[in-house]
Amino acid sequence: MDEDDDLIAAHRNNDAWQCADCRDPWPCPTFRRRLRILYQREPGKLRTFMMHFRDRAAPELSELDPAQLDTRFLGWISGPPPGSRLRSI
Repeated sequence: MDEDDDLIAAHRNNDAWQCADCRDPWPCPTFRRRLRILYQREPGKLRTFMMHFRDRAAPELSELDPAQLDTRFLGWISGPPPGSRLRSI
């Protein structure tokens, strides 16, 4: 296991989309902090990584509407979404 694996080994998702360690809705705050560290220079890759989980979770979390899923899985990631452009002044 390398250092990156060690950062995300704990606070992983269980079958009910809850943290297997703290039981908060996944991704839990601890896991989010670890991912921010791991992807601090590549927020676009973090967004892509979490979009994968959002899409996997959607059928199993059908009680959440798409906006709620986006908030849960992507809303905590800082930076502009992929494909967006910064306006020049």
